[in-house]
Amino acid sequence: MNRPGMKTQRPISINNSLVHGICNYSCRLCGINKPGYSGPTDFQSHEVTFALVQRVMEAAQSGSYVRYIANSGDGEPSLHPEFTTRMSMFGRMLREWDAPVPPPEISVVTNGSMLGDELRMAPIVDNGISLIISFPTSDPESYGLIMKGDRNSGTDIMPDILNGIGSAMHLRAERLLNRLYFHISPPEREIVLRDFPKTVNTLTGLARDSGLAEVELILFPAVSNRSGLLKSLAGGIDTYPDLFRRYRNRTINGVKVRMKLVLARFFSGIGEILDLVRSFSFPCLWNANFFIASDGSSICCNDQSVLEPHGNILRDPIETLMRKKESFLPGSLCRQCNQSPQKLRGSPGAVLFSIAARSRLLLAGMPHIRDKDPDNHFDLIPETVSTEPGLASNLEELESAFRLLYNCYLSAGLQEENEEELRIGFHNLLPVSYTILARRQGRTLGTLTLIRGNSVPLPIETLFGAEIDEVRSMNSCFCELSGLAVDNNLKGRDRNALLLSLFRTAFVLGRDFLGCTDFCMMVHPDHAGYYQRIFSYKKIGEVGSSKAVKGAPAIPLWLDLNTCRSLLEERSMRMYGYFFGEDIPAVRAGILSQLEKRLGLYDAALVRSIGEMQQNLLRNLSLSERETLQLHYPGLEGQDP
Repeated sequence: MNRPGMKTQRPISINNSLVHGICNYSCRLCGINKPGYSGPTDFQSHEVTFALVQRVMEAAQSGSYVRYIANSGDGEPSLHPEFTTRMSMFGRMLREWDAPVPPPEISVVTNGSMLGDELRMAPIVDNGISLIISFPTSDPESYGLIMKGDRNSGTDIMPDILNGIGSAMHLRAERLLNRLYFHISPPEREIVLRDFPKTVNTLTGLARDSGLAEVELILFPAVSNRSGLLKSLAGGIDTYPDLFRRYRNRTINGVKVRMKLVLARFFSGIGEILDLVRSFSFPCLWNANFFIASDGSSICCNDQSVLEPHGNILRDPIETLMRKKESFLPGSLCRQCNQSPQKLRGSPGAVLFSIAARSRLLLAGMPHIRDKDPDNHFDLIPETVSTEPGLASNLEELESAFRLLYNCYLSAGLQEENEEELRIGFHNLLPVSYTILARRQGRTLGTLTLIRGNSVPLPIETLFGAEIDEVRSMNSCFCELSGLAVDNNLKGRDRNALLLSLFRTAFVLGRDFLGCTDFCMMVHPDHAGYYQRIFSYKKIGEVGSSKAVKGAPAIPLWLDLNTCRSLLEERSMRMYGYFFGEDIPAVRAGILSQLEKRLGLYDAALVRSIGEMQQNLLRNLSLSERETLQLHYPGLEGQDP
């Protein structure tokens, strides 16, 4: 019986990312080590592993049964520099187990590259840990293609992998290793089907030579789709019925072949699947399991980049995290996942589950999940403005941008009230600041400011200077995107279209006219996922508190424009077309004409006029800001600006 408060009564499975975004392999169906990967790259801290162990023990005392804890996730766990210590933490939990439910089976899921390293194998053996080896095929060329993206590499690494597998089998045969499984994963279906006879023959041959009586194979029925970075090629769910009929429980090379689908490992029978449908508003097959990121965030299996966490093991007990999963309804990540209910097809079981899950979604008030990829953000040419956004080229247009910015920030609680009802910063006084406006019938509906760095410190550097220095190269030119505001009356598709048009203008301006090589931004942590998902921004620091927005949290993001084009082309052709397609020459021509109008705008008279708009703006400048201002406007020299 699970802890009170959780609807689900089935045992819990936890997939723990001991290592996230760090791997010595580059599997074709994984986003790690790919240009589009924007997730974390770190090792799980002692604090998070300790918290996970404590949460599991607390849950067990309340009667919640955690069936499995697999240390795998989004990286190679054996690369963790404190791998021995982490295995000891789990081993101690097993040795000291005192709860009304059985202890979980603890496992390590590895690509097998560590099997010959005694320092990595010893803590697995000593702590009663099971070993799961990802082994999709024994064919060297196929193995290299799947696991490294290079068919030639398989010939070099396969002998060491097979030697390591043989050593693990010897340990299992001597009952020194708790359990030994082989994941036929990553599941590239055509290769798995073609190579399976050879793979089974290889594994059973090694088992025979090691004195092992059986091998346990776990097959994955569908290809992975990691955060939309890589597209699924599967037309449906293949549960490999032919392979099961031909090989399951057969004896080959004197060794019995045990086989199960991975779902059978997590769902012991139809009752547990029905429990999933009954208990979860969104009964995805993987939503019933916990996936713990390296920082402790609870995520879904598709969220490799940790864009939409649902709680954190550091602050939330398992009961709370499970309740969040039970009430979760699908967002943008789920539209990309090939295992969402509306995409499940192939086997009769998959179809039946799909029907039941979609019925449950109807009860949850969600009639369907939009079956679209991230391109849905780009299926509009912005129609909310009569023309492309342009550059503010006179004082009146600047004032309209400052007023919209004030109203939006005030309504969001990020701005103190002032009599002028304007939001103006120091950088708005400088010619390195380019204010972009989206207008309709004389009314400003959106604004975004691009600030060119190098000659002056950027606003982001006051809070994240060290982080910017880390990614700044010798020949880089950083531009910061700041002062984003969209009229609060715009909603849904209109708002999204206008937002994208502002960013397109900023991209073309920075990339084609200002020599910008890198973009950076400070955004609220809740909004970071949007920019990471759509534009491939990368998080380069932890959350800070920004005085400029009344102490609200902010996180630094960075985008290398030199690789942006290839990233957009890889992720979405519509996205690529919007920012680099046939319309861009017209956008470029419009910006060029507006730059010519803007030439005479920034002078000492403009600074004084803006100073008259915003009381105390000039008076409250720091000494360095005054010096910078006078350097740009000699006309202010000798005067109190």
